[in-house]
Parts: sequence; structure tokens; C-alpha cells
Amino acid sequence: MPDDRASNTDPTTFDDAAIERLRLAAEEVAWLTGRGYALEAVGNLVAEHHSLSDEHRAALARGTCSEPQYRRRAARELEAEDVARRPLAIDAIDAVATIEAALGGRPVLQTLDGTVRAFGVDRAAYALGSAADDALDRLLGVAKVLRPSLLKFVVDERAPGASELAARIEARAKVHKAKVEVAGVPDARRALRKERQIVTGDADTLDACAAWFNLVGRVVEVIPRAKIIRLQ
Repeated sequence: MPDDRASNTDPTTFDDAAIERLRLAAEEVAWLTGRGYALEAVGNLVAEHHSLSDEHRAALARGTCSEPQYRRRAARELEAEDVARRPLAIDAIDAVATIEAALGGRPVLQTLDGTVRAFGVDRAAYALGSAADDALDRLLGVAKVLRPSLLKFVVDERAPGASELAARIEARAKVHKAKVEVAGVPDARRALRKERQIVTGDADTLDACAAWFNLVGRVVEVIPRAKIIRLQ
């Protein structure tokens, strides 16, 4: 089964029957990996068994993890009260792109660990969409209620939209009177692993981080037209 970063698939059709098959497939992947079978081999086997389309295979790959991974991630997940008066580092492109997708009515995936992820986000090619300001306003609005001491937005410098995204973050933060820091880095995933509390949907970063908070999930859940494919 392909790595979740490798998929550029942007699915357009997930009816109720397809989502139910995906949930069952995700349960089977978790059960088998919990008994020692390799995630990639299990994913391919389960996808074949359920005759999943390429789009649904991409969703399964992006949304599943092994039972040991799930347990580690669950143990490191923060509650809302854990965020107050502490800095929170945000994977800027991952967060904004996911909220933009939800605002645009494109499918987003709620994975087994509860994080919400967009399809086909290429950090090296990311450019802001028309909903970027709305996405940032919603993100900053939800974060403000949590009262972190600082929101540190970590931005991949290699993205063509990096400079514009950094400027938009600073501009919207002034409107919300939020204390923010924008850090441009060569590799956001690597930088986030050094932070104590983070926001990301990236699987490898979740596995390596000290603690994480599902901020994007909280934002997307209250978007009225969000199309959330739930594997939980």
C-alpha cells in the first residue's frame, strides 16, 4: 500500500456504500497489523479483497495505521486544557490546505487516529487558494479559545506560496490579536519533530513528535459544507 505522502489522488465521489466499505477495510487493516502483519502488505491484501478503486485505495493508504501506531499516537494526543498557556507549533501548509479543501467542498479524510487530512497536498508545489484567509480566520478563531501562549506557524520554504502564506498568517493574526510566530524552514516535518506540542496531519511526524493536538479536526468539524470521509 503506498505511503500516504505519495498519493496525489483527489477523489470526487464517495457514496455511503463506498465509505462503509472503506471503514470495514480500515478495521481489517488495524486488526491484521495489530497481529504482526506488515502494514503495506495488509493494505494491498485488504484493498484487493474489497475491490477498492484507485481513489479508495488512496484513502485507505492515507487514513490507516497499525494498532501500535494508533496506541502511540493516542497516548501523545493532547486535550484542550493541555494547550492553554503553552506554545503550539502548527504545520502551516498541511493545516491551511486541509481547511481550504473542506471549505471548497472537496473530500477530506478523518483517519483512524482522528486527524483530518486533505488529498493530494504537495508541499513543494503548494500555492494559496481563494479560501486561504477564511481558513486562517477559522484556525485562529478556534485556537484563540484554547489560549495557547504562542502559535508558531512552521512553513515549508520550498513551496512557491510560502512567502505569501507567511504574510497572510501575520495579517490575519493582527486582526485576531493573536500572538504568532512564523518560521520558514527547509523541511517543516523535520522542524516540527523538535517542537514539544504540534498540530499536523502528517503520519510520520505524528509518530515522531512528543505531543500533538487535533486543531484542524476541530476547525473542519464545524464547517457546514465539509465533506468528511470518516474511517473511525
